[in-house]
This record gives sequence, C-alpha cells and structure tokens, in this order.
Amino acid sequence: MDKVVHTQWVKSVKIWVDITNAPHAHFFKGIIRELEKRGHEVLVTTREFDGLTGILDMLGVDYYVVGKHGGATLEGKLLASSERMYLLSRLIIEEKPDMALYKHSAEAPRVAFGLQIPSIGFVDNETAIGQNKLILPYTKRLLFPKAIDAYELLKCGADPNGMRPINGFSELAHLYGFIPSKKPLKELGLHSHSYIVMRTEPIKANYFNGDAEKSVLENIIPLLPDIPIVLFPRTESQKKRFEHFENVIIPEHVTDSLSLLYYAKLMIGAGGTMNREALALGTPTISTYPGKLLAVTKWLIGLGIKFHSTDPLEVSEKAWELMRKNGTFRKHIRSIIGSMENPIDIFLKEIELYEEYGTFPVQEIAAESVDKK
Repeated sequence: MDKVVHTQWVKSVKIWVDITNAPHAHFFKGIIRELEKRGHEVLVTTREFDGLTGILDMLGVDYYVVGKHGGATLEGKLLASSERMYLLSRLIIEEKPDMALYKHSAEAPRVAFGLQIPSIGFVDNETAIGQNKLILPYTKRLLFPKAIDAYELLKCGADPNGMRPINGFSELAHLYGFIPSKKPLKELGLHSHSYIVMRTEPIKANYFNGDAEKSVLENIIPLLPDIPIVLFPRTESQKKRFEHFENVIIPEHVTDSLSLLYYAKLMIGAGGTMNREALALGTPTISTYPGKLLAVTKWLIGLGIKFHSTDPLEVSEKAWELMRKNGTFRKHIRSIIGSMENPIDIFLKEIELYEEYGTFPVQEIAAESVDKK
C-alpha cells in the first residue's frame, strides 16, 4: 500500500527522528525506511510510554530510549519533559545530526532550535494548545493537514513563512509497507469481517477534558451483544471496566492492530488515531470522542466518510446500518482516500528541497487553509 515517490538526493545526511507516542512509530516507519534506502543515516530517539519500545521492536527500528512520559499530572509532565530535554541535548550534541523530524514532540523542537538544527515537524491536533506552544515557535518547517485553520497554529507561534498544508491526514503514512495478515485474527479466535474494533478515550492526554472515570463505550457495547468486539484500552483502570463484557476481547500483548482494523467490519473509537487508521484502510468508522472535535475529524465527517456521536443508541443504530452496507461503503471510503497526499512523500520532498537549496520554500498558506464552518 505504498505510494512513495522516489527521488535522487544531492548528498547523504544524518537525520534525527524523535518518536514520543505509539502512533508516531507507525507514522515515521516509512520515512525512516525511505531515508535509509537513499543512503542516509537515521538516528531515532524515543521514550518509555504506552508500549512504544515494543512497537519499535516489532517494526525493526533501532532507537535510543531517552526519558519517559510524565503521567497525567502537570507536575509530572513538567519534570519528565525537563529531564528529557536535558538528556536529549547531551545525546544530540554528541551525535550532531543535520536535521530533526518529529510529530507533536515537546522536546525535540526546542533542542533542535537551541543547537541550530533545521527541523520539520508535523502537527494535526490544534486543540493541544499547551503542547503546540512548546513546538510551533521552534519548528523551521511545519507540516499540517489542510483541514486545520492555519490561524489556530499561528496563534500558538507558528512561523507563517514556514508552514506547509497537505491534502491528507497523518495516518495515511501508517500504511507504509502494510500487508494484511490474518495471524492476529487466529490468535484471538476471529474470522474476517465478523467483529468490531473499539478504542477507549485518551485519558492521559493533556488535551483530554472528558470524564476519566467512565467511557461512552460502556453503554454502547450492551447494544451490540451479538458480535465480538476487540477492545484496546489505554490504561489498566480502563481495562478492568470492560473485562466483564462476554463479547469483549482485550489483546494481552502488542499485536498487529492494522491487520485487525483491515479485517474488521467496523471501528468505533473514543480517540482519534485508530479511527483515522481504519479510514485509511477503508474500514467504516464511528467516532465517539466526548470532547471538542479536531478539525481533521470535522473534515472527514464533512466528506461523508466518518460519523460521530456520543449517544449510545445513535451509535448502535449507525453501527448496524454500516455493517449492513459494508462492502459498498468501503468502496466509497477508498475512492475519496485515494485522492489524498501521503505525508511520507511530503516529508521526503521537503528534506530534499532543504538539502538542495539550504532553505524551505515559502508557502501561500492563507489560500490553502480550510475555513471551517
């Protein structure tokens, strides 16, 4: 499922990639492989968080573990981020990379800025204001989905001359090298297109302002009693709240979630990443996120390929409808997704341009930014 444009670059460079969240491993795996194919040296840093090192091991990516996640409290986040920035600084001073790449990393842009290393960052969550204020002012080239109003990023300090909107969303990059496998289905005792995948709320995220003590999915599952549900909780407390449901299966170890999404009849998610991964694969998706919707989510809803509700009855009715007309709707999703830009291509092109000209070309962001109603 690759759609990567191959280019010939001017010279070999050393690229630093900072991966701070589990989905970012899938986002950068294709970029890392394509850089290596072109003869470039890639330095990957990460942190201890949410099974991230296990995912990188599964993907065959070499990395340095630098720091850890600070937990749900502001105090914990501040201390962990401060320590990680110090440790990263020492490593990067020694390694001397030519460029830094990251997605929503709070530390990498500041380290790169302090050491005068050109950087390319990807941001797709305009509601994470605190984090964005630590990222955008220090990012040389900012890539973002065109669904986001550029003004929201400018308010957080983005350089208007360094912004580049793309016609797509980040999870399209997750499909790099993807070949569907039925192995995870066999491990869980499932058959193709006979189950639903669910994902709980991102209760540890700094932008989450919902109720961390309950999930909207708890009231939806009883309305879907006759179909197996593969559920991905984010914490042990979330896991315990779903263990009593007879039709819920919770994987016990890191698994090939993309294959599970590919063969699923439906995805119902209270987060964002797995919802968009499902859509990238052509799987019908319902969002149940309880907070303010991201611009990307609104855009996908507007395109008619994604649905949103936090009302259990509405969700269950839509679920049965989508499962009835599954094949037709999959074709509709894939026809729209097929016209979008892949972030991998954009990253590689931007790196190539910088290496050739020593700067990033100025983009006309105002005309390309979507004005959301």
